[in-house]
Order: sequence, then C-alpha cells, then structure tokens
Amino acid sequence: MGAQQPAEVSHYGAKTGAGSAGIHTVVAGDTLWSISGRYHMAMRDIAVMNKLNAPFALSAGQRLWLPPPTQYQVRPGDTLYEVSRMFGVGTHEVARLNNLRSPYVLRQGQSLRMPSAAGQSAVASTGGGSSRDIVKPGQKPTRMAGGGSVKAAKPTALRPVSVRAPKRSSSKFLKPVDGPVISKYGPKKSGLHNDGINIKAPKGAPVRAAENGVVVYAGSELKGSGNLVLVRHADRWMSAYAHMDRVLIKRGQTIKRGQTLGTVGTTGSVSKPQLHFEIRRGTEAINPERYLDG
Repeated sequence: MGAQQPAEVSHYGAKTGAGSAGIHTVVAGDTLWSISGRYHMAMRDIAVMNKLNAPFALSAGQRLWLPPPTQYQVRPGDTLYEVSRMFGVGTHEVARLNNLRSPYVLRQGQSLRMPSAAGQSAVASTGGGSSRDIVKPGQKPTRMAGGGSVKAAKPTALRPVSVRAPKRSSSKFLKPVDGPVISKYGPKKSGLHNDGINIKAPKGAPVRAAENGVVVYAGSELKGSGNLVLVRHADRWMSAYAHMDRVLIKRGQTIKRGQTLGTVGTTGSVSKPQLHFEIRRGTEAINPERYLDG
C-alpha cells in the first residue's frame, strides 16, 4: 500500500498557529470516530458543523470543516474582542467561561477556554440555506452580541429554510420597537462590542418586523440572547431580535414589514426589559441606526 496523503488543513485566526486544523479531507478507512480522536474533538461537534446524520457515513475525498479548538493561548496584542471574532463566538461567553472581569485585559500566554462549536454552527447555518452560511476560518461570524452559553442544538435548527424572501418594501428598515437606544452599536469601554443596538421598552410591548422577510430562526439555543428571532430579507439582508419575552411567529414563516414577531422581555443576559436588534448584510454586522426610517 502507498503512503497515505496528509489531510489538507488551514488554521483558524488571522495568523497561523491558532491551535487547530480547519479542514480534514477524508481518506479511505476514515470514520467520524477516528477523525475526532485524531484532532481531539467531540464527534458531535464535527457532526453538527458538517450536518452529518447517523450512521455518519463518509466518502473518500469528502471535506470536513473542523470546529475551532476549545482552548486558546493568548498571543501578544490579543484582545477579548479579537479572540472572540477569531473563533466566531460571543465576547460575553468567553468572559464568562474564563471568569474575566472588566476591563478584560488578556496576558500573553494565558490559556482561554472557548465555547463548543456545535451550538454556534446551528444558529449560523440558518442564514441562507447552504454550507456557505456556516462560520468558517477567515469568515466573519454571524453571531449575536449577547453571547451566552449554548444548549445542545435542536435538529430543526440545522435544517436550512429554503423559502425565498419576498421583495423589500423600502430601502430603509422599520424600528422594531418604540423607545430610546440604551446601548449603541460598536466597541464599549468594558472591552466588549455590541453588534447591534439595545432599545428600552416596556415588557410585553410588541416587536415588529423591520422589513418583509422569512423567519429562519426562532428559538432560545443562545442563552445570552434569550428568545431570539432571525429574519432573512431579500438581497442578502438579515435582521435579528433578541431578549424577547414571547415569540409569536414560527420558523419558515413569511412575514411582512410591521408584523408583530413577539413581545419585549428580559430573557438572556439582561435584567431590564429591552430589545437587542441587529441588521446584517451577508455576515457583516452594520450599525442599525444608519438604516432605520426617520
């Protein structure tokens, strides 16, 4: 028998050596169990990231995305925000797992625990219905700013929504709830980063769809975001609504601009009633206030 060809690999992060291979090319004899042992990763994480179902049959030449490692060693110049973006996870969750406190200064050589990738890819994969929507090395993650620990992903969260988003009614977005913005988009003095805005509103106030679209996620797998709704709009736009009390729509449902999605609440990592709202173009988070009517 000839020598086995090494698996093609790529590294996580802006620099090489982040600690884990990014891709494994299946060769004859490979099993999910043997691959998980080779890379010291949970079988479930690999299966979820690649949408594999039992009995997990693999074919030679198949390319498998490998989850980021669950440990990361801090390098010179690293910040909590940069590390969280490198692995496609929330800054709040990395801080919580490592008992970090404001101002979240990292030390060179410090070992950080990172969240499991299984739940992360479950929500990321709801965006567009193809493997391109899974967070991959070098790609900006589709991730809610609240972070939070992730429960085991439900099977329904892994199936893409194939319903086509309806045509938009306006070039601008409707503000989803009435109230003042209590946390703006961008970096915070604490060292964290808000990928959207947080709007103060009474508990139970209606949360309206910012535009015509299709509901691609409605659930609570991301604890930091609480009850979360993701809506896909035409032309690669996406809107997100977190910390809701009640969710009144279902995944796969086509909705209209102004339609009630649910109500304001305090679920997730907040103690006062508010809505966390994001607007994204592709995988890029954009300041929502620049795109709202009025």
